[in-house]
Amino acid sequence: MAKNKLTINVLHDVSRKLKGEFCKDKKNNLLVVLNGSNTDIINSIEELKELRNQGNGVSLAFSFMAEKIIDTDRIINSLNPIEIYREEDIFQLDKIVEDYTCIIGVNITVNSISKISTGMVDSFIPLLIWTYLYMKKPVYLDFTSSRYFLGNMTKNKVTKNIIENHIKTLVDLGVVEIFPGKYLESIEYKKSLNEENRIQNKVVTEGDLVNFSKGDTLKIPKGAIITPLAKDKANILGIHLKMEE
Repeated sequence: MAKNKLTINVLHDVSRKLKGEFCKDKKNNLLVVLNGSNTDIINSIEELKELRNQGNGVSLAFSFMAEKIIDTDRIINSLNPIEIYREEDIFQLDKIVEDYTCIIGVNITVNSISKISTGMVDSFIPLLIWTYLYMKKPVYLDFTSSRYFLGNMTKNKVTKNIIENHIKTLVDLGVVEIFPGKYLESIEYKKSLNEENRIQNKVVTEGDLVNFSKGDTLKIPKGAIITPLAKDKANILGIHLKMEE
């Protein structure tokens, strides 16, 4: 894996120099976090390429085990990331949270979900996800790698319950679960957010507000219905809802 490490180091330095050129609008920045699991990883990366092709800035964050296990070269070449983060970038946590609108985790492991759900966030990826949830920023996770440890679903009912309880806790914390083959329809980011903060939906729900931050003004089509939960969410988050004329 020395070759992979060298590639990441080189691209990491180059991307830092080019970042300002490609990443002008922080609201279009997505951070893909990768754990040490190969479960259907290539198909997941192919799905994420569509988000990049829609003009979003995509960066990658690798855990320590990810650099040892998965084909990092192939993933880097596929997604052409703006920035590459590694375990030692844990000390850049504040800047990462500021620079990226949401986290997308495509191969989250049992190790990570157990740490996050219990608050024992002592490594890079779990701490990143925990911080985004703490700050109420969008987190989208595919739990396939957690449910299919070593490529197989457990036949032990107790083990299965432990895994599902961890997943339930993460969902309760605010994680949106995404499913293989349906990433684009599950990630509301691409549906709700555009350069003018406009939602096209005729019915605005609580879920439409998840990608916006305090002080944002959200433009809504004339005559659109805003659900009570959406109004409450906007008040809590400090988001201004403006009906277009």
